[in-house]
Amino acid sequence: MKKIFSILLVLGICFSLFGCGGGGADGKVKLTMWIMPNSQEPVKDLQQVLRPFLNKNPDIEIEIVSLDWGSAWQKITTAATSKDAPDIVQLGTTWVGAVASMGAMQDVSANVAAGGGKNLFVDSAWATSGIIGSPEVISVPWIVDVRVMFYRTDVFRRLGLTARDVATWSDFEETLAKIKAANLTIDNKKIEPLGITGKNDWNVIHNLVPWVWSGGGELLAADYRSSTVNSPDAQKGLLFYIDLIKKGFVPIQCLEQNSSQISSDFNNGHYAVIFDGPYQLKGMTTPPERGGGGGTFVAKNFAVAPYPAGPGGRYSFCGGSNLAIFKSSRNKEAAWKVVQYLTMDDRAQVAYSQLTGFLPAKRAAFDNPYFTNDPFRNVFSDAVKMSKAYPCIPAWGPIETVVLTRRFGLMWSDVVKDPDGFGQFKLKQHLDAAKHEMDSMLERK
Repeated sequence: MKKIFSILLVLGICFSLFGCGGGGADGKVKLTMWIMPNSQEPVKDLQQVLRPFLNKNPDIEIEIVSLDWGSAWQKITTAATSKDAPDIVQLGTTWVGAVASMGAMQDVSANVAAGGGKNLFVDSAWATSGIIGSPEVISVPWIVDVRVMFYRTDVFRRLGLTARDVATWSDFEETLAKIKAANLTIDNKKIEPLGITGKNDWNVIHNLVPWVWSGGGELLAADYRSSTVNSPDAQKGLLFYIDLIKKGFVPIQCLEQNSSQISSDFNNGHYAVIFDGPYQLKGMTTPPERGGGGGTFVAKNFAVAPYPAGPGGRYSFCGGSNLAIFKSSRNKEAAWKVVQYLTMDDRAQVAYSQLTGFLPAKRAAFDNPYFTNDPFRNVFSDAVKMSKAYPCIPAWGPIETVVLTRRFGLMWSDVVKDPDGFGQFKLKQHLDAAKHEMDSMLERK
């Protein structure tokens, strides 16, 4: 009996700590991992990055499932409440606060501390690892998305312009005015100064918030209990951006398009300037035979620069994704090994960046020659240092999707209807309504 009791005790400890489940008849630990389509071949590319890890850990198998971004939120939140969940999941950084509040994710703060701590990661990415003010770390930064300015070097050369001529808001506006006045046609394409998106874009908030920040504004108060989206500084940033349309630097039809359409039109030679992420850089530097746009006329005549600095500074929005482990996982120890490898190993971080175009979340990865020896990626590296993330609070998910996306969409609709008649009064009406709705949500959380 004593022997049987000892065996049962060992099994009980095993189940309580690690779950001791999920293993196959061959004795391997089998993990399931949900990711998003971070590249053209998301499963194949992640398998390639994981190959060195799996060679060193032959007792672990990983089934990778790619979820569509459109359905991922519903599937992840359903998994969080039903306990029928994968071991590891990719979380968009703006989702972390809401998912953390569900209590379904494993706290890995001790694991991260043992691996080197928060200083391993860029500040803006680490800010999304868990709810602000909580000691729990429920996700680890994995990939980063920041935006910069893409501009046509051939257009700039013709007009005697350089990157210095887009360094500040006033420089940027003067440069767009010069491009418009030049009325250039290159490669049989009329060059419009600037391409931006409006209400029909999934990035509607991400495209606007850098101008709010560089105007000196914020979306929430310092205590995260009320909205400041209607502050004078926030209005200043948004009015500057909207005035670029009113001054004729942006074709009004742009505001009916999405990011993919604007990027495609830039690649095809229609715009002198756009703002986009590192995946655009990857596309323009990848040969056509590998699915990219490298070798085209525009791909041979472009460069990148940071956002122009406003009165409140120079900022880029920091998005991206983290990796988290469900509490319901029966293989938490093996799951952590996978998360640790993908987020804390320099080679894995660089390798995944090379395949997807997204940037690493680990600081040291930017010291790799892949970044230091490339002038374009150097600009993105600097942009990461100047980036900000949305506050990681439980209410942020509905604030972003239910309030800001809708309210900014209505704002853009009014701009499209009557650009000349849209001014500070109408903008403040939209922002006042957004503040009221945001404050209501913040009070409920």
